[in-house]
Parts: sequence; C-alpha cells; structure tokens
Amino acid sequence: MDNPAQLITEPLYPEIKAYPWEAALFQCRPVRRLKHLSHFGGASFLSPVVHSRFEHTVGVWKLTAFYFPNDIELRVAALLHDIGHLPFSHAMEEALAFNHHQLTEMYILEPEISTILQGADLDAQKIISLLNNSSAITGKGNILGLDHLDSFLRDTYMAGECSRLPCDVLRDIKCTPEGIETDLATGNYVMKLILADHKLFLSPIMVAIDRLLAESVKLHWQETTAHNREAFARKTDAEVIAILTTSPSFKARKLIDMLRYEPFKIRINEVETGEGYPISIRKIYQKAPLCEGKILTELSERARQVLEDLKKLAFHFEVVVDLEEELVD
Repeated sequence: MDNPAQLITEPLYPEIKAYPWEAALFQCRPVRRLKHLSHFGGASFLSPVVHSRFEHTVGVWKLTAFYFPNDIELRVAALLHDIGHLPFSHAMEEALAFNHHQLTEMYILEPEISTILQGADLDAQKIISLLNNSSAITGKGNILGLDHLDSFLRDTYMAGECSRLPCDVLRDIKCTPEGIETDLATGNYVMKLILADHKLFLSPIMVAIDRLLAESVKLHWQETTAHNREAFARKTDAEVIAILTTSPSFKARKLIDMLRYEPFKIRINEVETGEGYPISIRKIYQKAPLCEGKILTELSERARQVLEDLKKLAFHFEVVVDLEEELVD
C-alpha cells in the first residue's frame, strides 16, 4: 500500500503521524487480527457497539501519542497492549482458563513483532515491563488511565450515550504519568460515561451471551479431539463462529445459531434454580480521574454516587434458553 497510514485510522481523535516502526507494527498479523475481534465481545450480537479491538487499539495509541509524543516505548506499549485477546475478547477468557496478558507477552517475543522492535532499537522486555506495571495507559492506583478512557469514550459514542464528541472532551483533559486529570465538570461527565458503559456491557443479557458463547466452545471441545488451545486463542470471531456452526456437537451448533439469530430465547433468572448456567459480573470498576491533584471522588458527590451506582450493578443470576432441555445437563 502506498500510504500505510490509511490502515491506521479511527474517527474520534486527532490524527497522529506514526513512526516507521509503528506503521510496521500496525501492519503485522497479530495487530491486524484485532480488526476481527469485537471490542464488546459477544455483546456485539445485540448491541450497537460493534467496533473492533483494532479501533480501540488505534485510539489508545493515539491518546498515548497525543499526551506523550516523545515516549516511544509507551507509544509502542499502547499499540501492542491488546494483541493477546481471544476471539470475542473477554467472553471466553475466564471460563476457558486463558490469560490475555500472558498471551500478549508471548506474541511480543515472537519473531514477527520482536524483529520490528529490534530494528527500531527497542527492547521487547521493556515493552512487556511497561504493560505489566501501572502507567498512564492503565492509570496508577485508582486513577483512570488512557486504555479505559478510550473504551468509555468509544463505547458510549457508539451506543449514543455521549453528549460531547470525544475529540472535544480531550481539550479539557490532561494526562500525567499517573493517569487522567481534568476539571470538575469534565470529570463528572467522564464518570457519567463510565456508568453508562458499565450499565450496557454488564447488563445480565450481555453477560449471559458471553457465558453461552463460552459454553458452546466447551461443548464443541467435548465432542472433538482436534482442538488446539494455543491455536484457538489466535483465531478471530468469524473463525470461531465457523467452527461452532459446523461443530460435531449438536448442542454447540444450536447454541451459536440461537445467539446469532434467536437471542430473544435467552431468559435470565434472578434466583438461581439450577436449571441454567450461573452468571455474574467480572468486577466492579473503582477508578476515577484526577481533579486538582486529587481523585475526583474526594471532591465530587456526583462522582462518589457513580461508584455507588456501579456497585449496585453486581448480580448473581442464571441464564436459561428455550432450548434448555437439550442444552443443560
């Protein structure tokens, strides 16, 4: 391609000029694979939030380069931070005993990426160390970082929940090595987006879809000896759907078909009866921006209320589908 920058695009933030090694990394297979992974996991079957891990990655890289233009290692860490994600992102990671952070390390050390880093006189182990420790990308302690900032801005934009364009919000945001810092009004707006995003992707139906996706893969693996865990981790969403739609497991085929075309058959029981699969949220978010050098929750009652409202999203339910006689042992 005459203009590699055409591959490095997303619509929310100002354009950033990539260094040659960044352009090369964006063109390598582990990063390009992110274009074929839904950022919202299985929830993309129902939600209008359908952007990929690639757009999110470009966004986090842009934000990092915007705030830290001369920190080459941090920029590269932002670019590579998500390459270990599984198909449908978090949908299958815990249930199938994967760790995307470990996979990210492994992929960085493989020749396709490590050769590019060596050519730019960058140490792969330093990049891994940045990813394994708190930084502006993750945010230190309870401070919001650039990775989650992009998720909250991008997800709520796609869901129609934001009242300000993300590029406009950036004018009122600074970023220190500890994380995001902003004024009181913008901080409260960001907290509003955090709550809106969590209400969507932690809603019982969205969590249920992720659980049923994981169950369909388990059912498939029970019926075949041909699977390879490491190879599965490198697949795309579409490749997993293709595997499940042609699975030797009748139950796996029925589940993936239902998730794609008949999600109205999913039923949530708020009391566990044992007739379905238990579901619960993964974790409750507790981070906030800095304001005047302090965590926003120390200054704002509205911000403190958001954290209380986030806690209320916790649940322990079960998911049942209309095909439960066939699908649940």
